[in-house]
Amino acid sequence: EIFKTKLLLMGKDVDIIMSKVMDDKQMLAIMDLLETTSIYCPPYFGFILVFRIVQLSISHGVSVNTAFGFAYYSAVLCHLGDLCNASKYAKFALDIMQRMQAKEKYCRIYSLLYCTVFLKTNCMHSCLDPVLEAQREGLKVGDTSYATLCAVIYCNIAFRCKKKLSLVKKISIYLKKEAKVYKQESVWNLALPLEQAILNLMGYAEKPSLLDGDAIPRESIDVWMATAERVKADRLLCALYYWQMLVAYMFDDIELAIKMA
Repeated sequence: EIFKTKLLLMGKDVDIIMSKVMDDKQMLAIMDLLETTSIYCPPYFGFILVFRIVQLSISHGVSVNTAFGFAYYSAVLCHLGDLCNASKYAKFALDIMQRMQAKEKYCRIYSLLYCTVFLKTNCMHSCLDPVLEAQREGLKVGDTSYATLCAVIYCNIAFRCKKKLSLVKKISIYLKKEAKVYKQESVWNLALPLEQAILNLMGYAEKPSLLDGDAIPRESIDVWMATAERVKADRLLCALYYWQMLVAYMFDDIELAIKMA
């Protein structure tokens, strides 16, 4: 599917893609279904659905879903190491979103692009404001799940930008309260390993090299990892392994860091 998509896109710029707008109600319903299903299905199947969104946009015209399709497609290319085309189609996604006035897709598109493509192609500091703006826009249109995901991404980028730990902690506390108001604690769980890592680095953990403490909602990091693995919460599991590896390395527990890697 990816090679088919690449062939269909060959030689096409945004103006060519935007020259035809989808107006068939049945096709518009299919595009909505493809996008929604791609979000909640396993990643390996979601890729195929997103490629179909891009393919149908070229053959039948663009819709508000097209921007999401291109954003996801660029994230896949980024994962495969094709940063040149990833950056190109990320810009396509933003351009199409603006032209289609797809404000309701703002948060979803930015959460895809700013946790993958733009972190590798742009200055990291330049990613902070757009992600926070996307989080606000997501709340305005009621996309609270992706708004919370943008909040998680913002905290991660702020940490990597070497902002003061006390400031990142303060921001995360505020955004965590906001996530709780909108009943998005399950999404905010992705930020809890970072919260605990900050506490460790600030000296608030008994064992600094171990990601255990007030921010971890289980008896121990091992129990939480086992739970995440059992329910196949891959994103959470990845975050747990990453932050445990980083904290272990920072506090010279190289054996644990290697185990987590």
